Amino acid sequence: MARVPLVQDDDEAARATGIFDTFKDEGRQPSDIFRALANVPGLMTAHRALPQALRGQESCPPRLRELGVLRLAQLVGSAYEWSHHRPVALDAGITAEQAAALAAWRESAVFAAAERLVLAAAEAVHEMAVTDELFSSLEAELGPAGAMELIVVISQYEAVARIIQALGVEVEADHQHHLIDWAPSLSPGMPSYSES
Repeated sequence: MARVPLVQDDDEAARATGIFDTFKDEGRQPSDIFRALANVPGLMTAHRALPQALRGQESCPPRLRELGVLRLAQLVGSAYEWSHHRPVALDAGITAEQAAALAAWRESAVFAAAERLVLAAAEAVHEMAVTDELFSSLEAELGPAGAMELIVVISQYEAVARIIQALGVEVEADHQHHLIDWAPSLSPGMPSYSES
């Protein structure tokens, strides 16, 4: 159960500030991470700004970006992030077979060279072990802006996973079915935060 209230649409302060209006403009409901952060509206607004800015630029192909996010979700044990990004990844061109094979990507034949590079980068960012060689390879594949974007996205979602865990935000009922192939592969000594 969430450790903070999940602010609802009919909350008086939420209505007065219009904090959820941008979600309505997009034709969707805010997910529970945003409802949790809405307890401090400035935090929610700031938290939402970076992903929105990155989606508008997209120097890194969305398919590769989302592949990196899925791998990061496995590394930190965030079922919540997996449940929200798996459908986005599939819409961006990642196959269900790739999603299912992600935990053992090194032994799998379903990933192309660029995808393997992104997966290696996700792991290196998580381990704080990006080398000059890896960064150069990312720049060669994605361009300087694309390489930086990928690193920022993966880093940002690592931070988001930590926020989700600390606030006790659980996978929403309407996202449970996206856990069909959820397989965390945590770094040694890291606990799993697979609330469901």
